[in-house]
Amino acid sequence: MSEYLMEDAREAGRLAEKVDAPGWVRAHLSHVMSPRAAVLDVGAGPGHLADAVLCRWPQAHVVALDGSAERLAAGASRPGDSGPRRCCAHACHLPFVSGTFDVVYARLLLQYVAQRGAAVREMARVTRPGGAVVLFDLDGQLMWHDPLPAELGSLLARIRPALSAAGFDPNTGRSLYRLAREAGLRGITVRVEPYHLIAGRADAAERARWELKLDIARPFLHRALGSQAAADRAASLFLDFLDDENTLTYCVAFTVTGLCP
Repeated sequence: MSEYLMEDAREAGRLAEKVDAPGWVRAHLSHVMSPRAAVLDVGAGPGHLADAVLCRWPQAHVVALDGSAERLAAGASRPGDSGPRRCCAHACHLPFVSGTFDVVYARLLLQYVAQRGAAVREMARVTRPGGAVVLFDLDGQLMWHDPLPAELGSLLARIRPALSAAGFDPNTGRSLYRLAREAGLRGITVRVEPYHLIAGRADAAERARWELKLDIARPFLHRALGSQAAADRAASLFLDFLDDENTLTYCVAFTVTGLCP
């Protein structure tokens, strides 16, 4: 199994802070939900999306599943509070009998999973006939920048093979339709929308999110580039790029929804 590249005590907070969980749930799950649905969040992190699902549909049965018990615990409800059930397991080996859930979704998980096809097949397996699988992931992450400075481009070119070797695919989004079909899903819909889009200088909040992300990724950058100095240089150059009024960086998000036959 591939190891999560962003393993860090700060990761649970970063994952929760970077998304409007109620907004994402409303935009991407409302069309497949029913009030009492059984729902599985695969790669839930601290469970911020699962919490939002339960807040919007209080009678739903929601399970937040993640490969890290620590991340799950970081978002656990206070004693006495109701909340989603939390389960630690790998996406390729879901510990549920077939046909358990009405809705299964994964947001920004599959880009980190080397065995993406196995994970999507597992999601389809635990979804009841007529239930929905919702896959959301990025395409072009860390790939599309203009104008790309030569030194930063050279460092990124060295990092990408290491990402691939670790099971990370920056272009996962475009593969979701194929993976859904291979898993036997039917009535598949595909939606594409901007995700990262920074034209000119990043605002303070966006820059702070990238600074934290790069800091958490620094051990991986060290391994990929061979030295801490090179890792620090890559992070510094990327932040300089985000500070430049003349630059643009972007990627897109794919949402693929399919029904189990």
